[in-house]
Amino acid sequence: MMETKAFVNWQAVQKILDKETTQGLSATLLFTRSGALLTSAGEVTDENIISALVAKMWESYKQVQASTNFILVECEEGILGVCGLGKFLVCVYSNSYQYPLGLLKAKIERLVLKLDKPLSCC
Repeated sequence: MMETKAFVNWQAVQKILDKETTQGLSATLLFTRSGALLTSAGEVTDENIISALVAKMWESYKQVQASTNFILVECEEGILGVCGLGKFLVCVYSNSYQYPLGLLKAKIERLVLKLDKPLSCC
């Protein structure tokens, strides 16, 4: 008997990222837990470097606190939130310190809920 494997609907994933990268958010990234960038939306520069660094931070936090499912980081040029979703990490970035932290967390949680179905095959 042949096992069928489902594939990620990347078009649907990209559409969700584009729609959720709204005013105040600079970028949204989706990458593997090892840091390989899969797709992004918004105005992002150095996406591959960002995804690799954030994945390493995520791994470090998970080693210390295994139950971690959300990280909020203040950076030199803004704030970012990271959340795990199966084999993936979702990162939302704002280059404004004025963006409310609670709203950033709510945005990434909503994004994870929306991405759960298109990414559930993996």
